[in-house]
Parts: sequence; structure tokens; C-alpha cells
Amino acid sequence: MNARHWRRWGGIVLAVALCMPTPALAQTPYPPRYPPTSTPPSPTPPSSYTPEDEGNDERGGNTWLIPAVIVGAMALFAINRHLDAEKTQARDDGEGVQQLLRDGPQLPTQFNGSAFGIRALVRGGWPIVVDYALHRPGRVHLRISLPGAEIVTYRLDQFGLGRHLLRFDLPPFLGDSLKPAVVALTAADPNTGADTVGDFTVHGIGIGPRAVGSIAVDRLEFNPGTLRPRQGETARFAFHSRSDFDNASVEYMRVTQSPDGARKHYVNGQRIGAVRGNSRIVSTDAQRWNGQDETARISTGRHQLQVRVWDDGGDWIGAWSESLVQVR
Repeated sequence: MNARHWRRWGGIVLAVALCMPTPALAQTPYPPRYPPTSTPPSPTPPSSYTPEDEGNDERGGNTWLIPAVIVGAMALFAINRHLDAEKTQARDDGEGVQQLLRDGPQLPTQFNGSAFGIRALVRGGWPIVVDYALHRPGRVHLRISLPGAEIVTYRLDQFGLGRHLLRFDLPPFLGDSLKPAVVALTAADPNTGADTVGDFTVHGIGIGPRAVGSIAVDRLEFNPGTLRPRQGETARFAFHSRSDFDNASVEYMRVTQSPDGARKHYVNGQRIGAVRGNSRIVSTDAQRWNGQDETARISTGRHQLQVRVWDDGGDWIGAWSESLVQVR
């Protein structure tokens, strides 16, 4: 599978600063106790970004791709600038909607887990769910940007430290049709706001009716804990889906922990087709990972499973495993 460089183009971003009071968000205790949802139902890596791509969009914009920055303070600055730039763009959303329906929510091929964005579809009134953990004080924001208005901001750290599963509805003024947007999660120093907080983890985020029911993709597994590819060993993945999704992709991210957040680098991945609701998806022998990157070189270090699922109706989820595979 070859990592593709998506061309960037401008768009409509909505942004209304909301410092959400507690009643505005429906917080669910962890572990979740929602019943499963009952809605019926070729490799595509996350998007990549390189500075030389800037200004090369023949469609007239330069904000389609999310900045692939891994140093915390720089990532925070880049995401903030990207969200602001999105507001001023003008684009035909039809092409972007079709691309995201085809290829799913797009993440950079490298990013900092404490400051990253996702290019994905949103719709007014749709539910959004986020599963995250914060283990030291920080300013945690979930922001959604589509052109033409101020950035919509949800303040999440009001719920305190620990792991939280939040579910709430997107504002109706986002409109009653699918639109491409930038969805960003950041955890910043509570005093300066200029540096990221390292003790922050996003376990999953999703938008759409099929994404909820706690979070509709959970219980991710990635093992064994130690993998020796030179001895012919392979890694197994598994996850649970509460809803039907027309498309799914699994990706392997090399992870290095830094004081400013987990730094994640895309290594390899594969499309695995549709997934059925209320089912456990387990890798077949052919789908197991051999510890190699896209150039068939062994990728040493710690690796995390990243799962993206999306539906032809626009619903989507991104989720990350707690378990890691150490490749030696």
C-alpha cells in the first residue's frame, strides 16, 4: 500500500466559540453501558502532509491536508493556524464529500497525540462521541472548523482528570447535509496554553448515528507484546464493532513517548472491507502484520493499532489500541 498525498483545497468552516457548560454535554461513566446500536448497515492510508505541498492545490485552496507535525508546541501552533485558515476557504464541498465517503476520515501520516486533527464529515444535529483520558491538568479542546463562521469549540477538561466518555449532539446550524470539516483535539498546558500536555490519550472519536452506543468501535487488541519478524512471527489485531460499517481500515503506527505527547508515525496498513454490527473482527492469517513498513523493511520499536471505519452514509470512527506491539 502506498501512502498517497492528498491535494488540499479550501472549504466552509463553521466556528462558534462554545465554552460548553456541563449540562450541554451528556457525560457517560466509564466503562460505557449503552446498548448496541441497531442501525443496519485496496488499501487507503491516512492522508499525508509535507510542507512542499503548500500552494499546489489546483482547486484553489491550501487547507485540505492536516499538518503532520509531531513536536508538541509546533503541533499545537500548526493545528490552531490550520483551523483559522479553514474559515477563509471557498470550495465545492461535493468533491470533498465524495472523497471522504470513498477513503474515510483522514489523519496525517505522523502526528502528536496531544494535538492533532482529522479531516472528516460532519452534519448538524448528528451525535459525536469521544473517549479520552487526561492524567494531569490541561486545557482540553475539541474543535470543529468548516468555512464561513467562527470555530466551534468544546471545552472538555471541565470534567476533571481520569478517563471520560462524552456524547453530545453537533449544533443544528452546521446544516442538514454532509460537509467536510477539520475536527481537532488538543491538550495544552493550563497556564501558558502554548505547550502540549503529555499525559493525554484519545482512545476513540466518532461522528454519526452509527458511531455511538458508547463508541461503536472498541475493545481493540494488538498482540503479541513482543514481535520478532526475523523469526517469522506476525502480529494479530482484533476489535469489536457495535454497528454496521461499509468500510474499515487497520493501520500500524510506530509510537514514541515524549513529555509533550505520544508521537505517532504511520508504518503500514490495509483496507479490510465492511464490518458487521455486534461482531468481533479478528485478523485472518493473511491480514496479520509481518512487522514491515511499506518498503518491506522491519519497523523496530513500539507500535499501536489504529482503526478507521466509515459508512456510505457519512458516519465514521477513529480508534486506537491501548495494547502495543514491540517489534525487535
